[in-house]
Amino acid sequence: MHRIRWDELQYVHAVAEHGSLSAASRILGVNHATVLRRIALLEAAHDVKLFDRANDGYRLRPEGRALLASLKLMEDASARIRRHLDSTSKGIEGTFRLATTDAIACLLLPRYLEALRGKHPNINIEIAVSNDPIDMSLSGAEILIRPGADLPSELSGIRAASVTFGVFGERNYLNENTSLPIEQHKWLGVAPGFAQSTAGKWQFSNVRTRSEFSADSFLTLAALANRGLGLAMLPGFVGRNSEHLRSCLEIGSGPEIDLWVATHRDFRQQPSIETLLKFFADALRHDTDLTH
Repeated sequence: MHRIRWDELQYVHAVAEHGSLSAASRILGVNHATVLRRIALLEAAHDVKLFDRANDGYRLRPEGRALLASLKLMEDASARIRRHLDSTSKGIEGTFRLATTDAIACLLLPRYLEALRGKHPNINIEIAVSNDPIDMSLSGAEILIRPGADLPSELSGIRAASVTFGVFGERNYLNENTSLPIEQHKWLGVAPGFAQSTAGKWQFSNVRTRSEFSADSFLTLAALANRGLGLAMLPGFVGRNSEHLRSCLEIGSGPEIDLWVATHRDFRQQPSIETLLKFFADALRHDTDLTH
């Protein structure tokens, strides 16, 4: 069976679009004899006649017209691929603003940016840090890396990975309190503005005791737990990164939340933004710190 390649079909598409061999040859940068020969070879290979010769040029026959919509889609896809390869080979230049949380900015982002610099040495990234989802959406950033069950309607992006939460405590604290039930532990809470976060919802549903200390930052909660001040519900990559913390397996694992790489819908068709979205999504998807 003869396999059709786009470099064969583009001759058919060019003649169908422009109506003559000479016009198609100019568009494709070849002579008209090449166009005629490639179409003849395709017709012979598939035992079909695609064009009728008329006084005003070449017209697709009925059996050829059915191909035209598919050829247009293939031409558009080919153009997108060329634009992507051009932006990748030339590298991205300019300044881009990236909004994310403090935990992602401190623990995950540095090595991603190191790899990004290797691919695109002329790029500049401004990092905006906020743990408030609303602040992130209104930050004016071209790229957002943010947790969430879904994206607001004004954003478009890629669900790149997921983060599992767990309860973490300082080693000595856990060793001294192994038999305590969940409600008798000291707990580090989430601040009121953080109450609708994944950790906040879990904690309000499962822990009935009042917290002596609370924060709207997982890095801050981890630092407090690291001093033995109580247990904290943390993203796994945060808890495992803290030197003196270990997972409290007796309480079990916590909830899970998606990580998105997103941009505002108005930016989605820009090749440089698409390249950055894919880069950061791939980085998150293959990050072993998120999959332990």
